[in-house]
This record gives sequence, C-alpha cells and structure tokens, in this order.
Amino acid sequence: MTTTPVPTYRLRGLDILGFGSQEEFLDELFADGRVKTGLMIAFNAEKVVVCDRDPALRRIAEQAAYTYADGISVVRSIRRKYADGLPRIAGIDLWQAMMSRAGRERIPVFLLGARAEVLTEVERRLKDEWGVDVVGGQDGYFDDDQRDAIFERIRRSGAAIVTVALGSPAQEIFMHECHQVYPGALYMGVGGTFDVVAGYVKRAPAGWRRANLEWLYRLLSRPARLRRSGRLVVYAFYHFTNRL
Repeated sequence: MTTTPVPTYRLRGLDILGFGSQEEFLDELFADGRVKTGLMIAFNAEKVVVCDRDPALRRIAEQAAYTYADGISVVRSIRRKYADGLPRIAGIDLWQAMMSRAGRERIPVFLLGARAEVLTEVERRLKDEWGVDVVGGQDGYFDDDQRDAIFERIRRSGAAIVTVALGSPAQEIFMHECHQVYPGALYMGVGGTFDVVAGYVKRAPAGWRRANLEWLYRLLSRPARLRRSGRLVVYAFYHFTNRL
C-alpha cells in the first residue's frame, strides 16, 4: 500500500494518477499480497482527444480504477499545467513488469487479443521466461455474439489479471463489459503489446525511446497510423493554447 496519497491531475476533465515511478505503481497494484481489481487505462494524446468525441469511452475512463500517463505528450502537458515532474510510464514496460511479478507470485493471468499465432507465442514466452500461470487465452478475432461466452470463460478461469490487446477503444469497451460479469480481476488494455512481445512488430530502438520519440518511430514505421495523426494536431492545439 502506498504511504502517501497519489496525486491526481486533470486534462480535458479526465483524471490521471501521478505515480512517481513504475515501481511505485506496481507496488500499489500488488499491495497487501493480492492484486487490485478494476480497469487500468493508459492515456496518450490520441486517447484524450478520442474521449472528447466518444462519450462511451469517456464514461469508461471516468470509472476506471487506475489511469496513468503512457504518452509523452500527456506527461509534458501535466508538467506544463501543474509544474510537476511526472514520469512517463510506458504501457508495454508496465505490462512486462506486471507479468514478471505475476510469475514470481503465481498470479493467474488471462490473455485476450491479437492473432492466434501471436497469442500462442506470447503465452509461450510468458510461461518460459517468467513462469506465468496463464489460465486462458482468446485471440482478438471473434464475433459479437461470442462475447458473453468469452466473458464467462474469463470468469471461470479465475484470472486475477486480464490483459486485453484489441486497440482503443475496443479494448476499453471489452474490459468494461467483462468487468460487469467478472469484477474480481484487474483489467489492463495493452494495445499492440502482444505483437511486439511476440516479435511480429519491432519496438522503437532504445535511443528513440530515450529521446521520447517512440510515437514518431511508430508513425514512420507503420504509415497506416498517419491517418490518425490529425488527433495529434488537435492535442497539440489543446496543449499550446492552454485548453487542457
């Protein structure tokens, strides 16, 4: 359990928790020998803008148990607005640290999302490298009429951590709906993390990450993302005109 209250910062009416480090966040999630429950939502510039336009996603974000600054743009906005040296907590790094701890503490994990071959490789790596107790998995290619059955599978699995790699906002919607059926787990949306961990997508080199340019590397290496870059322009407008 954290010894001091975690500060909360507001951007566009959204609350973002200001953990001082990834380790502090992990200690909170795994405090008292048990995993916390509820939804975890990572905020980057794009998600802040989408929440402005998508009332359903905003409601889910407002109800989430844990929100954090995954994108460097969000970190810089908080620093600008609050004069606070908040660190970035990258979702992929946080997830891997969570899986490492889950393996050490024998905490059951359910994996959902990505292609079947990607999911298989992620499960293999988690078991082989960290000894994670993977109690179930489901690829991301399922029909809406299968959702209830998947929710029930997750409930029956007894997973304490459910990680969902569907991309936003699909993963947040899935987590919210599944949480209604099975509230006894911690749900984390992980976007394209499974593809990176399985080796199907290359992560930005360390130098790009140290320079806080991982977002640019993703844009340049995956041109399909360029069609979403307009949201970054909107966010930059918010940031530089003090509308956050």
